[in-house]
Amino acid sequence: MFERILGQVSVKSKLKRAIETGNITNVYLLTGPEGVGKKMVAEDFAESLLGLRLENSPDYKCIGVKKGENSIKIDQIRDMIGDMSIKPYGDYKIFIIDDADKMTIQAQNALLKTLEEPSAYGIIILITRNDQALLDTIRSRCLEIKFAPLTNRDIRAILSEKGIDDDQAQVASIFSRGSASRALDICESQDLKLMRQDLESYLEIIFIDKNKYELARMGENFKAYAKDYTNLIDLFRYYIRDIVLLKEGIDPGLIINYDRLDLLRRLARKLSISKLGQIMDLLDEGQTKLTANCHFVTTIEAMALNIYEVIN
Repeated sequence: MFERILGQVSVKSKLKRAIETGNITNVYLLTGPEGVGKKMVAEDFAESLLGLRLENSPDYKCIGVKKGENSIKIDQIRDMIGDMSIKPYGDYKIFIIDDADKMTIQAQNALLKTLEEPSAYGIIILITRNDQALLDTIRSRCLEIKFAPLTNRDIRAILSEKGIDDDQAQVASIFSRGSASRALDICESQDLKLMRQDLESYLEIIFIDKNKYELARMGENFKAYAKDYTNLIDLFRYYIRDIVLLKEGIDPGLIINYDRLDLLRRLARKLSISKLGQIMDLLDEGQTKLTANCHFVTTIEAMALNIYEVIN
């Protein structure tokens, strides 16, 4: 059970123990970010309880937002309640409600009535990344299982299984924020690869060439990334972080941009720890201004020129 799921050690241990002890509750609430394995865990847990592959079980049903819709309707919950009234072929009847936070208020109220009077054999597993969208009265009747973001190592392992090369997996894991689905989307996107290449060119301009004219054009040259400024600033931060680690002699295995080690070493020779700290402060200041909707080109150019002043 759970062999296909990386990470989530605490979650898997808790559910395995529930099966081993027979301490099964009627309603589970799986919460956590998107793309961290919630649905896979729910499916594996259901299969273990039913003793059958889900596609072969008459005692399993998954409910979610229908194609072309944007919410789970009351009729879907009523159908589930009707199905639950029919006794199972085995020991349990299991219903997964995916994106449970998208249930309408009417659907949630209909579900609540069932939760107030649970059947002996019915198990409902709610999956959500936004449990605050559920009624308090629903949440209070659930056993909540919290999922953590996946580690970068887990993300890279998942991407490797998908045939994605190590360098690409490394970059995707940096920006995945612990979500495997986000990492896969990043791998399919050309934008982040181009952003990284462009930023590396500017790192050389800033720290090695010290070309003030080109620095003054940074905002204009990067305006294609204006809507993705968070990733742009984060990527810059990761390079500065890696340079700090190199200068302090910390295990190179902790370096995020390990595939750019030669570039990092060249940059490290040009910068002191004190200056790197000042650059981090300027990056924070730049992001704060962009978050406050300051003009992108002007903000990036001012940030770049301020960094130039720090290193000269």
